[in-house]
Amino acid sequence: MQNRLTRLLVTLFVVSATPAPAASVQEPSPSTVAPTAVPAPAAAPEAPAPSPEVARKHKVLLLGDSLIATGFGEYLQAQLDAHPRIQSARRAKSSTGLARPDFFDWMDVGREEVERHQPDVVVVILGGNDGQSLQDTQGGKAIHWGHAEWEAAYRQRINDFLTVLSSPGRKIVWLELPATGLKRFEQKLRIIRALQREVISSRQDAVHLDTRPFFTDAKGRALSQARVDGFRKPMRLRMADGVHFTVAGGRYFANKVYPEVLGVLGLLQQG
Repeated sequence: MQNRLTRLLVTLFVVSATPAPAASVQEPSPSTVAPTAVPAPAAAPEAPAPSPEVARKHKVLLLGDSLIATGFGEYLQAQLDAHPRIQSARRAKSSTGLARPDFFDWMDVGREEVERHQPDVVVVILGGNDGQSLQDTQGGKAIHWGHAEWEAAYRQRINDFLTVLSSPGRKIVWLELPATGLKRFEQKLRIIRALQREVISSRQDAVHLDTRPFFTDAKGRALSQARVDGFRKPMRLRMADGVHFTVAGGRYFANKVYPEVLGVLGLLQQG
Protein backbone atom coordinates (compact mmCIF):
# COMPACT_ATOMS: atom_id res chain seq x y z
CA MET A 1 0.00 0.00 0.00
CA GLN A 2 2.77 2.33 0.92
CA ASN A 3 4.66 1.43 -2.29
CA ARG A 4 1.59 2.22 -4.46
CA LEU A 5 1.20 5.59 -2.79
CA THR A 6 4.88 6.34 -3.36
CA ARG A 7 4.64 5.47 -7.07
CA LEU A 8 1.56 7.69 -7.46
CA LEU A 9 3.30 10.67 -5.92
CA VAL A 10 6.34 10.17 -8.15
CA THR A 11 4.14 10.04 -11.22
CA LEU A 12 2.34 13.24 -10.26
CA PHE A 13 5.67 14.99 -9.67
CA VAL A 14 7.03 13.97 -13.08
CA VAL A 15 3.89 15.13 -14.87
CA SER A 16 3.87 18.45 -13.12
CA ALA A 17 7.58 19.00 -13.84
CA THR A 18 7.29 18.41 -17.58
CA PRO A 19 7.06 21.82 -19.38
CA ALA A 20 3.98 22.46 -21.46
CA PRO A 21 4.57 22.77 -25.21
CA ALA A 22 5.03 26.38 -26.39
CA ALA A 23 2.03 27.96 -28.04
CA SER A 24 2.57 28.35 -31.77
CA VAL A 25 2.65 31.94 -33.02
CA GLN A 26 1.22 32.47 -36.50
CA GLU A 27 3.30 34.90 -38.54
CA PRO A 28 1.24 37.31 -40.55
CA SER A 29 1.29 36.68 -44.26
CA PRO A 30 3.09 39.26 -46.38
CA SER A 31 -0.22 40.54 -47.70
CA THR A 32 -1.40 41.41 -44.23
CA VAL A 33 1.75 43.22 -43.05
CA ALA A 34 0.97 46.92 -42.71
CA PRO A 35 3.52 49.01 -44.65
CA THR A 36 5.76 51.18 -42.59
CA ALA A 37 4.55 54.76 -42.86
CA VAL A 38 7.12 56.96 -44.65
CA PRO A 39 6.99 60.53 -43.43
CA ALA A 40 6.11 62.98 -46.22
CA PRO A 41 9.00 65.19 -47.23
CA ALA A 42 8.92 68.60 -45.68
CA ALA A 43 7.41 71.17 -48.00
CA ALA A 44 10.08 73.23 -49.70
CA PRO A 45 10.01 76.83 -48.59
CA GLU A 46 8.27 79.05 -51.09
CA ALA A 47 10.65 81.00 -53.28
CA PRO A 48 10.51 84.69 -52.54
CA ALA A 49 8.43 86.61 -55.02
CA PRO A 50 10.63 88.31 -57.58
CA SER A 51 11.16 91.92 -56.80
CA PRO A 52 9.36 94.30 -59.16
CA GLU A 53 11.43 94.91 -62.24
CA VAL A 54 13.29 98.14 -62.03
CA ALA A 55 11.81 100.41 -64.67
CA ARG A 56 14.15 100.97 -67.57
CA LYS A 57 15.39 104.52 -67.85
CA HIS A 58 14.44 106.50 -70.91
CA LYS A 59 17.42 107.88 -72.79
CA VAL A 60 17.46 111.44 -74.08
CA LEU A 61 20.19 112.84 -76.32
CA LEU A 62 20.70 116.61 -76.69
CA LEU A 63 22.35 117.85 -79.89
CA GLY A 64 23.06 121.39 -80.99
CA ASP A 65 25.20 124.47 -81.27
CA SER A 66 26.23 126.97 -78.60
CA LEU A 67 22.72 127.04 -77.13
CA ILE A 68 23.14 123.39 -76.14
CA ALA A 69 26.81 123.88 -75.25
CA THR A 70 26.09 126.60 -72.67
CA GLY A 71 23.53 127.40 -69.98
CA PHE A 72 20.34 126.21 -71.66
CA GLY A 73 21.80 122.80 -72.53
CA GLU A 74 23.40 122.44 -69.11
CA TYR A 75 20.19 123.27 -67.24
CA LEU A 76 18.05 121.03 -69.44
CA GLN A 77 20.42 118.10 -68.99
CA ALA A 78 20.49 118.65 -65.22
CA GLN A 79 16.69 118.58 -65.08
CA LEU A 80 16.50 115.44 -67.19
CA ASP A 81 19.11 113.63 -65.12
CA ALA A 82 17.29 114.55 -61.91
CA HIS A 83 14.28 112.56 -63.10
CA PRO A 84 14.43 108.96 -61.78
CA ARG A 85 13.25 107.55 -65.10
CA ILE A 86 15.59 109.47 -67.44
CA GLN A 87 19.22 109.23 -68.44
CA SER A 88 20.60 111.93 -70.73
CA ALA A 89 23.64 112.72 -72.85
CA ARG A 90 24.68 115.92 -74.59
CA ARG A 91 26.82 116.71 -77.63
CA ALA A 92 27.30 120.31 -78.70
CA LYS A 93 29.60 122.42 -80.82
CA SER A 94 29.46 126.21 -80.95
CA SER A 95 29.33 128.01 -84.32
CA THR A 96 28.00 124.94 -86.14
CA GLY A 97 24.96 123.91 -88.14
CA LEU A 98 24.05 122.08 -91.31
CA ALA A 99 25.58 124.64 -93.68
CA ARG A 100 29.27 123.82 -93.13
CA PRO A 101 29.98 120.09 -92.84
CA ASP A 102 33.49 120.92 -94.01
CA PHE A 103 33.94 122.60 -90.60
CA PHE A 104 31.83 120.26 -88.45
CA ASP A 105 29.83 117.44 -89.97
CA TRP A 106 26.64 116.94 -87.99
CA MET A 107 25.66 114.06 -90.25
CA ASP A 108 28.62 112.00 -89.06
CA VAL A 109 28.47 113.24 -85.49
CA GLY A 110 24.73 112.65 -85.23
CA ARG A 111 25.12 109.11 -86.53
CA GLU A 112 27.90 108.38 -84.03
CA GLU A 113 25.94 109.79 -81.10
CA VAL A 114 22.70 107.88 -81.71
CA GLU A 115 24.66 104.67 -82.23
CA ARG A 116 26.55 105.24 -78.99
CA HIS A 117 23.60 106.21 -76.79
CA GLN A 118 20.60 104.54 -78.47
CA PRO A 119 18.26 107.31 -77.28
CA ASP A 120 14.49 107.17 -77.07
CA VAL A 121 14.28 110.90 -77.75
CA VAL A 122 16.70 113.24 -79.51
CA VAL A 123 16.38 116.97 -78.80
CA VAL A 124 17.90 119.19 -81.50
CA ILE A 125 18.46 122.91 -81.87
CA LEU A 126 20.43 124.01 -84.93
CA GLY A 127 20.16 126.65 -87.61
CA GLY A 128 21.27 129.87 -85.99
CA ASN A 129 24.55 129.66 -87.91
CA ASP A 130 23.07 128.44 -91.20
CA GLY A 131 22.24 131.73 -92.89
CA GLN A 132 25.24 131.42 -95.21
CA SER A 133 26.49 129.55 -98.28
CA LEU A 134 26.13 125.78 -98.12
CA GLN A 135 29.37 123.84 -98.38
CA ASP A 136 29.95 120.12 -98.68
CA THR A 137 32.69 117.79 -97.49
CA GLN A 138 34.06 117.10 -100.98
CA GLY A 139 35.00 120.67 -101.78
CA GLY A 140 32.21 121.01 -104.33
CA LYS A 141 30.65 124.22 -105.53
CA ALA A 142 29.04 126.25 -102.76
CA ILE A 143 25.35 127.05 -102.91
CA HIS A 144 25.15 130.70 -101.97
CA TRP A 145 22.67 132.15 -99.53
CA GLY A 146 19.82 133.88 -101.33
CA HIS A 147 20.09 131.83 -104.52
CA ALA A 148 17.04 129.92 -105.72
CA GLU A 149 18.56 126.51 -105.07
CA TRP A 150 19.61 127.32 -101.52
CA GLU A 151 16.23 126.55 -99.95
CA ALA A 152 15.85 123.20 -101.72
CA ALA A 153 19.38 122.19 -100.75
CA TYR A 154 18.91 123.23 -97.12
CA ARG A 155 15.56 121.46 -96.96
CA GLN A 156 17.29 118.29 -98.13
CA ARG A 157 19.98 118.62 -95.48
CA ILE A 158 17.39 118.90 -92.74
CA ASN A 159 15.63 115.80 -94.01
CA ASP A 160 18.90 113.87 -94.36
CA PHE A 161 19.91 114.78 -90.81
CA LEU A 162 16.56 113.64 -89.44
CA THR A 163 16.95 110.36 -91.30
CA VAL A 164 20.40 109.87 -89.76
CA LEU A 165 18.95 110.37 -86.27
CA SER A 166 15.83 108.31 -86.84
CA SER A 167 15.18 104.76 -85.67
CA PRO A 168 11.98 102.74 -85.06
CA GLY A 169 10.32 103.94 -81.87
CA ARG A 170 12.58 106.97 -81.52
CA LYS A 171 11.22 110.52 -81.48
CA ILE A 172 13.10 113.64 -82.53
CA VAL A 173 12.13 116.94 -80.89
CA TRP A 174 13.37 119.88 -82.95
CA LEU A 175 13.36 123.17 -81.07
CA GLU A 176 12.47 126.22 -83.10
CA LEU A 177 15.10 128.94 -82.96
CA PRO A 178 13.91 131.44 -80.33
CA ALA A 179 13.00 134.96 -81.39
CA THR A 180 15.88 137.38 -80.92
CA GLY A 181 14.54 140.82 -81.78
CA LEU A 182 17.55 141.46 -84.05
CA LYS A 183 16.02 142.72 -87.30
CA ARG A 184 18.64 141.61 -89.86
CA PHE A 185 19.30 138.34 -88.10
CA GLU A 186 15.56 137.64 -87.91
CA GLN A 187 15.25 138.02 -91.68
CA LYS A 188 17.48 134.97 -92.08
CA LEU A 189 15.99 133.10 -89.17
CA ARG A 190 12.48 133.42 -90.58
CA ILE A 191 13.55 131.53 -93.71
CA ILE A 192 15.43 128.88 -91.73
CA ARG A 193 12.59 128.39 -89.24
CA ALA A 194 10.05 128.00 -92.04
CA LEU A 195 12.13 125.34 -93.82
CA GLN A 196 12.76 123.43 -90.61
CA ARG A 197 9.07 123.53 -89.70
CA GLU A 198 8.07 122.36 -93.18
CA VAL A 199 10.37 119.35 -93.22
CA ILE A 200 9.77 118.30 -89.63
CA SER A 201 6.00 118.56 -89.97
CA SER A 202 6.10 116.17 -92.93
CA ARG A 203 7.67 113.36 -90.89
CA GLN A 204 6.14 110.93 -88.41
CA ASP A 205 9.33 110.53 -86.37
CA ALA A 206 9.84 114.20 -85.52
CA VAL A 207 8.09 116.93 -83.54
CA HIS A 208 8.56 120.65 -84.13
CA LEU A 209 8.42 122.63 -80.89
CA ASP A 210 7.19 126.15 -81.49
CA THR A 211 9.07 128.46 -79.12
CA ARG A 212 7.20 131.65 -79.99
CA PRO A 213 4.94 131.38 -76.92
CA PHE A 214 8.06 131.37 -74.76
CA PHE A 215 9.91 134.30 -76.30
CA THR A 216 7.36 136.69 -77.80
CA ASP A 217 4.62 138.84 -76.33
CA ALA A 218 1.01 139.13 -77.47
CA LYS A 219 2.10 141.40 -80.33
CA GLY A 220 4.81 139.02 -81.52
CA ARG A 221 7.68 141.10 -80.18
CA ALA A 222 10.70 139.35 -78.70
CA LEU A 223 10.75 139.32 -74.91
CA SER A 224 13.74 141.00 -73.35
CA GLN A 225 12.99 139.76 -69.85
CA ALA A 226 10.70 137.36 -68.02
CA ARG A 227 10.05 135.85 -64.63
CA VAL A 228 12.29 132.86 -64.02
CA ASP A 229 12.06 130.22 -61.29
CA GLY A 230 14.72 130.87 -58.67
CA PHE A 231 14.80 134.63 -59.22
CA ARG A 232 12.71 137.12 -57.29
CA LYS A 233 12.23 139.64 -60.09
CA PRO A 234 11.94 139.57 -63.91
CA MET A 235 15.32 138.75 -65.42
CA ARG A 236 16.99 139.66 -68.68
CA LEU A 237 16.97 136.66 -71.01
CA ARG A 238 19.73 137.50 -73.50
CA MET A 239 23.32 138.53 -73.33
CA ALA A 240 24.58 141.71 -74.98
CA ASP A 241 24.72 140.04 -78.42
CA GLY A 242 20.95 139.52 -78.30
CA VAL A 243 21.31 135.86 -79.27
CA HIS A 244 22.89 133.85 -76.47
CA PHE A 245 21.13 133.39 -73.18
CA THR A 246 22.01 134.81 -69.82
CA VAL A 247 22.13 132.41 -66.89
CA ALA A 248 18.51 133.26 -66.15
CA GLY A 249 17.57 133.00 -69.83
CA GLY A 250 19.09 129.54 -70.13
CA ARG A 251 17.18 128.37 -67.09
CA TYR A 252 13.99 129.96 -68.40
CA PHE A 253 14.25 128.13 -71.74
CA ALA A 254 15.13 124.82 -70.04
CA ASN A 255 12.09 125.15 -67.79
CA LYS A 256 9.91 125.47 -70.89
CA VAL A 257 11.43 122.60 -72.85
CA TYR A 258 11.70 120.10 -69.99
CA PRO A 259 7.95 119.36 -69.65
CA GLU A 260 7.69 119.06 -73.44
CA VAL A 261 10.29 116.29 -73.38
CA LEU A 262 8.48 114.57 -70.52
CA GLY A 263 5.30 114.71 -72.58
CA VAL A 264 6.96 112.99 -75.53
CA LEU A 265 8.27 110.29 -73.18
CA GLY A 266 4.86 109.84 -71.56
CA LEU A 267 6.24 110.93 -68.19
CA LEU A 268 4.59 114.30 -67.83
CA GLN A 269 2.38 113.28 -64.89
CA GLN A 270 5.42 111.78 -63.15
CA GLY A 271 7.70 114.80 -63.63
